[in-house]
Amino acid sequence: KPFGLKPCPLEFRSCFASSSSLTAFSPMAPAKASIGTLHFIEQTLYKAEKALIAAKFNGLVLDKKAFDAQKDAKKPDFLAKNPVGKVPFLETDMGCIFTTNAIARYVARCRADTSLYGKSFDDECQIDTWLEFCTHEIEVPLMTWVYPVMGLMDDVPKATSEAQADVKKAFTMLENQLKASEYLVGDFITLADIAIVCALREGFALVFDPAFRKPFPKACAWFERCCNMPQFKSVIGDVKLCTAAQKPKPVIAAFAPPARGAAKDAAAKDAAPKAKAKATP
Repeated sequence: KPFGLKPCPLEFRSCFASSSSLTAFSPMAPAKASIGTLHFIEQTLYKAEKALIAAKFNGLVLDKKAFDAQKDAKKPDFLAKNPVGKVPFLETDMGCIFTTNAIARYVARCRADTSLYGKSFDDECQIDTWLEFCTHEIEVPLMTWVYPVMGLMDDVPKATSEAQADVKKAFTMLENQLKASEYLVGDFITLADIAIVCALREGFALVFDPAFRKPFPKACAWFERCCNMPQFKSVIGDVKLCTAAQKPKPVIAAFAPPARGAAKDAAAKDAAPKAKAKATP
């Protein structure tokens, strides 16, 4: 049933469980069976990359399928299995999981013997803290800045300026944290690093020019160190840092909001035949 989720299948957790210590990350043979199919929108691929990279670190198979918002969202089986209608979503044998960080958490927790979700209860709490930070302090303002450059929404100069200031504040926090440790939760990589690197990728590629990056050497070095890991490279490829911030461009047709009054006119047009039919004796 949708949302009738149980813990990650025992064949994944128990077969990897270790009675000793959690393993460090090294290349490992992937599981043969897929844990599900990850549906994503191509233009916002970074949201799905969090789970895809986590799967690489955990040696898990995760199928993926591009979602066409114009066509697939209208299919009856989409809302039947995913009533909330959120994308990306992970379709499993036990139901659907929606929202990017929830999916990434599920994938990270499928392995009981790795430190992707920390080595202790305190680590888990720190990872959750950074995942919330990723959503509210990074993704919300950064996408306000980057989406107009990608043609996914209109540019509102005042909002963009405020978003740029918010992103700088977030970078200051990252810089301070990474002065004290190699990764966000200590000396080993976790889902916190994966999520934030994925969220920042479009920014580094499109708008974080050298002048923006200069005050944050630790954060930039950490970003590049993560991106150079094979688990990241196998999903996101080579990330080239931008040399000049790109400018906003016209909104892609598929993401353009309906013209003002268009929805009302369409509703009125649809209602007219029904009213006429009802009035006919």
